[in-house]
Amino acid sequence: MKRVYIAALSLSMLYVAESAVAAPEDRTANDKAALSPLQEYVGAWRGVGQPRRGSNQGAWSEAADWSWRFADGRAMLVCDSPKGKFYRSAKLSPAAEKARYDLVAERADGSGEDRFSGGIDEAGQLVLVADDAGERPADAPSRITIRTVADGDRLLVLYEKRATGDRYSRLAEVGYTRAGVSFAKGSGEPECVVTGGVGTIAVEHQGKKYYVCCTGCRDLFNDDPEAVLAEYRERKAAEREKAKDR
Repeated sequence: MKRVYIAALSLSMLYVAESAVAAPEDRTANDKAALSPLQEYVGAWRGVGQPRRGSNQGAWSEAADWSWRFADGRAMLVCDSPKGKFYRSAKLSPAAEKARYDLVAERADGSGEDRFSGGIDEAGQLVLVADDAGERPADAPSRITIRTVADGDRLLVLYEKRATGDRYSRLAEVGYTRAGVSFAKGSGEPECVVTGGVGTIAVEHQGKKYYVCCTGCRDLFNDDPEAVLAEYRERKAAEREKAKDR
């Protein structure tokens, strides 16, 4: 009987050991599947941050590199942004709850990390809200919203601070363009008011027709046409001034 008990115990221990080895592989596959809707983030990006949309006052430049990382039997998306205004790196991983995500972001000054959690909303945006359980700097973002436009060649990251209750106020937005992508203008063709590329889709605002280059830009325009047009006019004014100096 003692031998049977020992044999059974040995088999049980072997099963536990094998399960421990197999589990990480299973978690990696599950993590990859959970993160697949965010695959468009992967790549190198160059961006411009603006405290106020349509205004270059206080603007800055930064770059970001999103990539997959596999370690300890898990998969995650990581972002490196050495000169980021708010954060210099971040790790995005699936949460325990289905269709939810956790983000751990390292502050730009290296003073610590901020934690966020959230999910993808009906508009396809990833909305992450800060965990206020720990101490955070007074000017740290309380909510981060990430979305792609222009067929995945533009990445917009909005940083907001909690105002009162469920209300948030804008801190800044960084508009990234995928490295290697050029939104070149076509000679004699309408110009996209969002990217400056060739406009192929007509949109209207207050009875006037404008053009955008893709459905992503169309959605962005329809979401806030006044802000898009303000940025467009400022860009055109800057181009005219630059042409005078040549």
